[in-house]
Amino acid sequence: MIESAAEPGSQQGNGHRSDVAVETERPGGLRPTRFTSDTGMDVTLSPRSRSIVVWVAVIAGGLLLFEAAHALKPFAWAVITAYVLHPLVARIHRRTRLPKQLVAGWLYALLALMFTIVLINLTPPLVSQVDDLQQERIPDVINEIENWLDRRQGDSFAGVDTAFIEKRLSALGQQLGEVLSTEAVPLLLSTFSFAIEFLIYLISSFYLIVYGDRFVQSIRGLLSRRYHREFDRLIAEINTTLGAYIRGQLVLVVIMSVASYVILRILDVDYALSLAIATGFLELIPLIGPWTAAAAAVTIALFQETTPFGWSHPTFALALALLYFALRQMEDTFVIPVVIGRIVHLHPLLVIFALVVATSLGGILGLILAVPIAAVLKILVAFFFAKLTAREKRHVEVVASRPDLERLMIGFPDRLNETVVLLIEPGAVSWSDLALIQQIAEDAAEHAIGLSTVTSDGVAGAVTTAAGIPTTTVPAGLPAELGAVPV
Repeated sequence: MIESAAEPGSQQGNGHRSDVAVETERPGGLRPTRFTSDTGMDVTLSPRSRSIVVWVAVIAGGLLLFEAAHALKPFAWAVITAYVLHPLVARIHRRTRLPKQLVAGWLYALLALMFTIVLINLTPPLVSQVDDLQQERIPDVINEIENWLDRRQGDSFAGVDTAFIEKRLSALGQQLGEVLSTEAVPLLLSTFSFAIEFLIYLISSFYLIVYGDRFVQSIRGLLSRRYHREFDRLIAEINTTLGAYIRGQLVLVVIMSVASYVILRILDVDYALSLAIATGFLELIPLIGPWTAAAAAVTIALFQETTPFGWSHPTFALALALLYFALRQMEDTFVIPVVIGRIVHLHPLLVIFALVVATSLGGILGLILAVPIAAVLKILVAFFFAKLTAREKRHVEVVASRPDLERLMIGFPDRLNETVVLLIEPGAVSWSDLALIQQIAEDAAEHAIGLSTVTSDGVAGAVTTAAGIPTTTVPAGLPAELGAVPV
């Protein structure tokens, strides 16, 4: 009979030492055999088993995120908010030494006050303009187009019968009226859901602003020390790209809204405020957004009742289109390089592909986040492609004495990601050098250096093996000089 039990007074778990006594048979009776565990774990996984567990976890996590993608919108907006506000909170925290929680709370209160003031002042005219646009202007525009088509009944343009166009236009107007009349009920029914999502957004964004650095450091801590420097560089590049893009886009929204509002007011275009705000926010949608804003403004100018400077409606619409085009060119030439910088380098075809895929997966949010996500994926693909195609840099160091080891450790920062092979001559390392060898192994891991040793000295081989360095021990007589060993 074999029994196992923990001795009284032993502690298990939490990293404490635990002693397990197992009775084994011996002549004349049973003898207790002691096994100790510093981790509190009785079984460890092999490297292959660990890889299997990691891949299973990654696949399961990916499937879970894919299935729950519709519920991730509050977290996505929270990440955007954190990227915008975290630098400001961190700067105030460094200068005032106030707790980050307090700084973030004050900032949220200030933003809520500013948002309330803007909402109170802009909502009445904005609602009035939108309501007038839905109830009067859109039906009037449709009626004018129908009357124009009636006067040209039977004519055809580019092989398309105007009767067919009129029929489709009538159907479009009817569908538009139905949509506008039925949207109120779903809006009321979704209020409770929106309130929950907004609460999740507030909590998540507050947590990311205050504890975002700790979250990244916890992910970093899961990696081997040899990957820490590369992880830091990769995260820094991603943060720089996303931070500059998101903050720059918000500044761009304000600039384009103000600039377009000035132009629309000077030309006395109807619904100037609504069009200006729409122009600013449509800047968040690459390629498509600016042209959509220009098309909306030109359409309003083409069908409004009055025109400035005695212009005809086509002349007025053409002038407004040219002004929007000039504004867009000034934005690309002056505003974007200064506000955002040339950080997101993506080919236009890649941008279009990202927009199509992101819109199908995430709707409006996906449309807005398509470009920054594509930029991050480009950084990750370039990083891992460089890893896959990079040739190994191998450096051989002959160690004849302790000073050679010390000199080697000083040069580690210049050998990042290289492979270093130590050829240790007999007598160069003694038992007293174990602490130095351990420090060399730790520094090599810190600089992502693949370190190994080749020696014919049994003591040197034992010391390096004890320090965790892969060691190859060759026969003492082959070769006569270790410096001549080809590696």
